[in-house]
Amino acid sequence: MTKKGKIMSNTGASFRRASKDDADSIFRVLSSAFQLEDGSSKWQSMRGLAYGATESFLVVERIGEVIGTAMISSHWLRVGIAKVLKGDVGEVAVLRELHGQGFGTYLMQESVRYLRENGFHLSRLGGLKRFYAKFGYIPFPRRFYEFLLIDAKAGASSFPPDYIVKPTPEQEQRVRLYHPRHDWQRRNELYDSFNENRTGSLIEGRGGNPPSGEPDPRALRFVYDDGKAKGYLFASEYSYEPSPFEAKVTIYDVAFDMDSPEAFVALMRCTLRESLRRGAQRVTARLPFDPIVQKLLTDDSLPFSLHDLQSGLASNMIQVIDLKGTLESIESELTRRRTDTISYPTFSTQVQLNEQKAMMIINPESVQIESGDMRADAHIACDAASFLRWILGLNSFDEWQEGVTNTLNRHQKIIFSSLFRKEPCASGPWG
Repeated sequence: MTKKGKIMSNTGASFRRASKDDADSIFRVLSSAFQLEDGSSKWQSMRGLAYGATESFLVVERIGEVIGTAMISSHWLRVGIAKVLKGDVGEVAVLRELHGQGFGTYLMQESVRYLRENGFHLSRLGGLKRFYAKFGYIPFPRRFYEFLLIDAKAGASSFPPDYIVKPTPEQEQRVRLYHPRHDWQRRNELYDSFNENRTGSLIEGRGGNPPSGEPDPRALRFVYDDGKAKGYLFASEYSYEPSPFEAKVTIYDVAFDMDSPEAFVALMRCTLRESLRRGAQRVTARLPFDPIVQKLLTDDSLPFSLHDLQSGLASNMIQVIDLKGTLESIESELTRRRTDTISYPTFSTQVQLNEQKAMMIINPESVQIESGDMRADAHIACDAASFLRWILGLNSFDEWQEGVTNTLNRHQKIIFSSLFRKEPCASGPWG
């Protein structure tokens, strides 16, 4: 299928990319499928997507009527000096009166085909495990921090949460509201510098003009400023707790100058204190699972817990759309890592993930990716969860071998563990 072409199903429906003219129809499908209440926050959010990101949708139509939709968001994720393209699938919907007639299955089958034919390496979605598993998606963990805003016990003593999170006068003085127009460029600089070596972080395309508008006192968006912005924090506030990893207040984006760690703890304290004022009893944060971040929180006596959430019936789910393409996209980073490890003669390894195969030619000073049908010196068979744990740096190759078989010798295993090593990684974009 081409990007604008149609695929016909045996239900008489067809599949294509949305055009600007489809906004009304897309919103009608979303309203029906999700039973949106007029004027509600979800109604407003869905309407914003339907009319503001219309051409990011794929649609199923029958007899000229749009009856199903799915939205594809494209995100480049950093892997060292390389990057991989992830397609986030969301707002999968079929008119409620047509549920159970196979249109949702057709929509997902063609959405995966679209991802495969349009250069995506990975795909992620969240939803009912038994449904999305039919299309190749498997559960993958979500990572987040949790801050409980409750009394803390220390022996016979008890400390209220406002005492625990209270910022110092200097911290309060230096933390201010984020200004969209004035802070936009500096925010970009901080994000890039903070994440330049963080696997799994978003590589954001931010051209164009700065946004307009003034600081919003209701928004949980703050900057630490001591004459120059040294850090920022963005959080969302909900009227309820949407999920275990999304509390009433959820911190979703933080970056700071690594030479100014005081910016981070000040932003955290001011945000937690404001969250407490707004009635939150817990705050979750998509902070990187990074020893530096954890040490700063610990040294500042801010209690937290780390969660690696593997959901049950409904889950974060992920799949490798293109195994060979994924490895090709990070070939430069693998080559960089190869030069840091032991010298060993050239060898080839076939990597197999379900029906997909790719060949890694590992030379003393480079890594090359070839077709997976060549004769290989060694073999690795794994599932998507293991492969993506290695790619994203959640676990090293030697650390995570669940469901993995290989014929590598001892030296080859050492090399693979240096190619796929545990890395400081982001905790939001892939889950």
